[in-house]
Amino acid sequence: MPIGIIVRKEENIDLYNLINKIKNNIEGKNYGVIITFTGIVRPKTLDGKKVEKLEYEIFEEYAKKAVNEIAESISKINGVIDVIICHKYGIFLPGEEVLYIVIAAERSEIAIEAMKIALNKAKHEIPIWKKEYTSEGAYWIQ
Repeated sequence: MPIGIIVRKEENIDLYNLINKIKNNIEGKNYGVIITFTGIVRPKTLDGKKVEKLEYEIFEEYAKKAVNEIAESISKINGVIDVIICHKYGIFLPGEEVLYIVIAAERSEIAIEAMKIALNKAKHEIPIWKKEYTSEGAYWIQ
């Protein structure tokens, strides 16, 4: 059963919770791989500025709908058994985890391709706004 989750940073969800959840969901099914992705706040911007923190803001209703639609679409890929996508929002420091994707599939090739699609969709289709605070000021990132 595909699951999309949008949660505040303070709601202690971590990758291990999600892996265990997906294992429970797929017990007895024909899976051969569980693949994960963890998105982490970088300590520097692409142009080398020091990142002090990132702030993620959402319109919760739309974000929940989008992440569930993405998880559902990935689950329809032939050979994918289950999907969980979790994006956190709030204020994060460098090194903190903000995005998890967990995919169970029959084979590794399927899981890797599904992960690429899921990550691209998560980055471009979930309505989340990111404000970057650097040593040279703060600004919203498109």
